[in-house]
Amino acid sequence: MRRLIALLLTIALALPALAQDRPRAGLMWNRSGLPATLPLVVQTLPGRDYALFLSPDIGGDPVMAGYIHGGTFFRLLVPPGTWTIRFAHGTDWQGEDALFGPDTEWTQVAEPMTFGASVARKHGYIIRLIETEGKVRVASSGALDLCQGLTITTEVIELDDELRDDRNRLPTPGLRRLEIDVDTRTRVCG
Repeated sequence: MRRLIALLLTIALALPALAQDRPRAGLMWNRSGLPATLPLVVQTLPGRDYALFLSPDIGGDPVMAGYIHGGTFFRLLVPPGTWTIRFAHGTDWQGEDALFGPDTEWTQVAEPMTFGASVARKHGYIIRLIETEGKVRVASSGALDLCQGLTITTEVIELDDELRDDRNRLPTPGLRRLEIDVDTRTRVCG
């Protein structure tokens, strides 16, 4: 009986470890050396997970990777530049080297995508992946522009008389301090 209980406890303790092998959705790594500030949104179908890779459009190794749980909207901030975007997908994650094992399939966005920003606008993309005839493909990709507005509010605050210098005997108007509050708002450009 003790052996059976020990065996059941061993199995019960091993199950959470197996469930943790699937990475958390989000950024896996960023080796670009650039700040990731521009939006990339990906819509996927349930039933498989995805590893997203950004590579320079001129070729070379990926500079950024993210992990997507299938069936969810995924948002990743990427660095400015022109990137080739590829997706590895499958059902049984086996680590960054093996990805989804021998059953790993690949899908790529047809054209490189250019991410950029100006003073009041961030330019990113939305990608929608679908499955047709058992193959995952890019159904659509479109621009996602975010506009940023800046609001500045000021307030003049009268300071108490006790803060004045006693050596100044000339009549002076009340001392004031200007408080400035800056607020940025981001919205999808229309």
